[in-house]
Amino acid sequence: MTKEDGGKVSPLSGTGSRGRYPKGILRRQQILDRTVEVFADLGFEGTSLRAIGEAIGVSHAALRRYFETREDLFLEVLREKDRQALAAAHDSGLEPGFAALAANYVLKTPGLMALRHSMVARALEPGYGSSREFFRDRYRSIRAEARLILEFHRDRGTLRSDIPLDTAASLLVAAMDGLSTQALLDAEADMSAGMALLERLLETQTAEGSRQT
Repeated sequence: MTKEDGGKVSPLSGTGSRGRYPKGILRRQQILDRTVEVFADLGFEGTSLRAIGEAIGVSHAALRRYFETREDLFLEVLREKDRQALAAAHDSGLEPGFAALAANYVLKTPGLMALRHSMVARALEPGYGSSREFFRDRYRSIRAEARLILEFHRDRGTLRSDIPLDTAASLLVAAMDGLSTQALLDAEADMSAGMALLERLLETQTAEGSRQT
């Protein structure tokens, strides 16, 4: 360990220059998990690093060993939740009803969705370069994943052959974002129904007929 690094824990990996520390990794995961809960209670302005530290019983200085800024922490929460959602999508995304399943995941995590929408808004403002880069790359990745799912359904003959897959993937992502925003603001907005309708519009008549029988 050099004098310069001081044994500081990496804000992204939870490791220091001597390798991984299980306790540090566990604490880092605890921070990520509790951040969404604190955000759901306090909102963007109220969820400071200090407030999160108080909620999980760690000092502000200790918390900053893992995450230098609130933006760093929020983006890593979103990155971790995306990894979990992607794993679930690979399990269920190739089945009929994949769009509605995605909607159900969103509706089960309102605090996470509120955090994501808040950070998207910040990404459009000056001074949030890390957020802008994160969401630009995230949307590219999600569109690519959505395209793979659509391509799979087209190869099975359950997706219309007359639509460009890249455009359809962008439309799916846009629908997810827009409908989830409405659902967060208004409990009467039916996100699941909207996503299911979009999926039916993309299906072949054969696929729709077989699902109704």
